[in-house]
Amino acid sequence: MSTQIPLRSAKRQRLADKASADVADQLAAQGQLGPKAASIVVQFQSGQDGSALGPSINLPADTGRKQLEMIVNRLRRDLRAAKLGGRRKGDDGDEEADEEDMPYAFHVALPAEQGKDGVAPTAAAARLPVTNSLLDDVLNASAAQKLGLSTEDVLTVVFEPQAVFRVRPVTRISSTLSGHSSPILCSVFSPTGSLLLTGSGDHTARLWDLDSEMPLHSLQGHRNWVLCAEWEGRERKIATGDMNGEVWIWDALDARGGKTGKKAWGTKSSKRVEEQRLAQEELQVNANGDGAASATADTEKKTELQPKKLSVAEKRALRLAAPQGHVLKGHTKWVTALAWEPIHLNASTPRLASSSKDGTVRVWDVSTRTCAYVLGGHTASVNAVRWGGEGLLYTASSDRTVKVWDAKVGKLVRSLDAHAHWVNTLSLSTDWVLRTGPFDHLGRLFDRATANKPKGAAGAEEATQLAALSDKQLDVRTQKAAAQKYNDAVAGGRAELCISGSDDHTLFLWPPQGQTPAAAGDRGASPKKPVARLTGHQKVVNHVSFSPDGRLIASASFDSSIKVWDARSGSSVGTGSGAGAGGKFICNLRAHVGPVYRLAWSSDSRMLVSASKDSTLKLWDMRSFKLKVDLPGHEDEVYCVDFVADKVASGGRDRVVKIWTH
Repeated sequence: MSTQIPLRSAKRQRLADKASADVADQLAAQGQLGPKAASIVVQFQSGQDGSALGPSINLPADTGRKQLEMIVNRLRRDLRAAKLGGRRKGDDGDEEADEEDMPYAFHVALPAEQGKDGVAPTAAAARLPVTNSLLDDVLNASAAQKLGLSTEDVLTVVFEPQAVFRVRPVTRISSTLSGHSSPILCSVFSPTGSLLLTGSGDHTARLWDLDSEMPLHSLQGHRNWVLCAEWEGRERKIATGDMNGEVWIWDALDARGGKTGKKAWGTKSSKRVEEQRLAQEELQVNANGDGAASATADTEKKTELQPKKLSVAEKRALRLAAPQGHVLKGHTKWVTALAWEPIHLNASTPRLASSSKDGTVRVWDVSTRTCAYVLGGHTASVNAVRWGGEGLLYTASSDRTVKVWDAKVGKLVRSLDAHAHWVNTLSLSTDWVLRTGPFDHLGRLFDRATANKPKGAAGAEEATQLAALSDKQLDVRTQKAAAQKYNDAVAGGRAELCISGSDDHTLFLWPPQGQTPAAAGDRGASPKKPVARLTGHQKVVNHVSFSPDGRLIASASFDSSIKVWDARSGSSVGTGSGAGAGGKFICNLRAHVGPVYRLAWSSDSRMLVSASKDSTLKLWDMRSFKLKVDLPGHEDEVYCVDFVADKVASGGRDRVVKIWTH
């Protein structure tokens, strides 16, 4: 029988309380007791529309993110119940009533009017993310203390929903796919998540069906290593680049990009390229023709277009590509990266940008297989290229610069000079949105009206509608869906940001690069000056990537570490000393024992997977910032990894593709 400690008497309890109060008063007098013992009045505000959620609430100053999340979900349920007039969940088929508690991100905005004694906030103090508690992240932050923010003020806490769906963590290998005879150098999922594309040193690219986890097609023709590959946003075309400087275009034989078996992908002949060019020119004549010539338009166009031949440049392109009309030649050294024009900017005939070791970036008109223009402003190898959603091209080079170009005319907008060594990697805050094009996380055309419907119901409905559309109507529909998705991603002042990583062990977060001052800097900064210089890595920064929701940045380095940063302010997120110090890392993910080559985010931004020279993958929880699952299985270095839905695909030096699932 265990001994039970007797309860204190009332007198002893009063004496103990008095002693605790005396100690607290003593500490407060010495300045050692902060506002942790106090409470603060909080007003929740939606980050989407700026509306207030419920009344002001008195909360303990040490309230953390999880508690804030519970309170917001409770307030939402109460508000929903009030709108339903007291009806129970699920009555009258209310769809919103059945949704689970949503995860939220919280931050506190510090506008100038909150300053006291004439002290105005700086640009960097405009946003304080809440990760640990209101006390640590807001009240104790130097920016808030400069403003005189205290527990007597009403704190406006802005909440933003994270993904409304949840990706299950991968834990095991579901398939090991062989076929490549040399190391696998790149792997990328299709926009719908149904196909996987890999490139290898065996001069081939391969397509894999992720539903059956079986090989689908081998794309042969390259004469050297396939170094990079990219999907067009509507999943109709594939671009692959090799070590010979050639870019190959592969077309879906099914006009709508569907899978029709082993012969689903092929190439187009030179004759077909010429037919497409003539058809495109005819459309241009239709668009530019006047009303007076409309009566004899058909006969005149035929006589005008028939004798017209290809231009010298087009003939050269086709001659170099013969007999295959799908090879784009022009680079004199190997192709380092590829980027397609976003679907919301051009849904019918998106262009392709390719960067090369020869120091140039070429923009190709894929419909005619010709080079539209060459960007030759760099003086050394161009290592990365990104096509932004605002019509800008971003290029990173070994000449230590990041250059921003107007993709419409190929004109240099500005050169970003801050790095002290080669710039190896680039990422945009809208990368995931642009990569998946018009499709949502279930592979359906994005539509707010069907976003919360089950996959089966919405998918059947969509298939019926799309089957009845012509090609032109489908172009309009997909462009509208992609534009809607992109506009949602940049709504509420969340402009498109760029981050670059370098051999100088640093990263630079750049402000929006719009051409007008209003669009160029939501923090009031010059677009040529970085928002933050992120330091902490001890070796080369090899890869950097924004999370799909644009809130976090993950960077991988040859120092075997991964660091996570707050994308909105440039400060680190996580736990540890120095919280809130902009530009200094706090969340340092260490578990690999070799250089980290590649990173990939889950589509809900809650998990990150890393590939390393140590032959392992590691899955990280981005809410607790801790290792979630260790994924051994490869026999050698893992060069590439990608994450889609509930599956991860990886490849490397052991020449096999591994599919990981839950």
